[in-house]
Amino acid sequence: MPLPYWRLSAYYLFYFAFVGAFSPYFGLYLSSIGFSAADIAIVMSLMQVMRIVAPGMWGWLADRIGARTPIIRGAGAASLAGFLIFFSTEQFVGVFVAMALMSFFWSASLPLVEALTLEHLKSKVARYGAIRVWGSIGFVITVLALGEMLDRTGLRAVLWACSLILGGICLFAFSLPEAPEHADRPRATEGLRDILRRR
Repeated sequence: MPLPYWRLSAYYLFYFAFVGAFSPYFGLYLSSIGFSAADIAIVMSLMQVMRIVAPGMWGWLADRIGARTPIIRGAGAASLAGFLIFFSTEQFVGVFVAMALMSFFWSASLPLVEALTLEHLKSKVARYGAIRVWGSIGFVITVLALGEMLDRTGLRAVLWACSLILGGICLFAFSLPEAPEHADRPRATEGLRDILRRR
């Protein structure tokens, strides 16, 4: 099976473009709608909390079903759906719920895409950097371009920019092919509870 170089690269580009749009600017958007520093800290911390909790659960599920792409695609769609809630509420509870949902699904995808990329590369792991660099390009371009744009349009444009980028993530998630399963790939035998109990 040929390496889906551009599809994997495009996914990384959009994934880290979202980081470049969301991390520096979403807190400013929350401040613009009247959130206190404490409220912003609570809401933004959910992204890090979900990065601790969710990947292990999603990885376990991927091993159980023996495929990564269905979860990557579902996570992309669910992340976008969760983010769209921000358009309909400026109340703390609504924003908290939207952030929790978006973060829970968004944090599922990158570890699975990393594993998928390495499976596609097989023995050609030296090419990983040529794929992953597109994530850095997406991050830098987005931070610079969006910062310039927000000076002209106002901070609510953060919602539109992030939504469009999440749409790109979703689009390329559906384009990623499953990697051929290796005969020596270990299958999951532990339960989720056993994995979560590991120190």
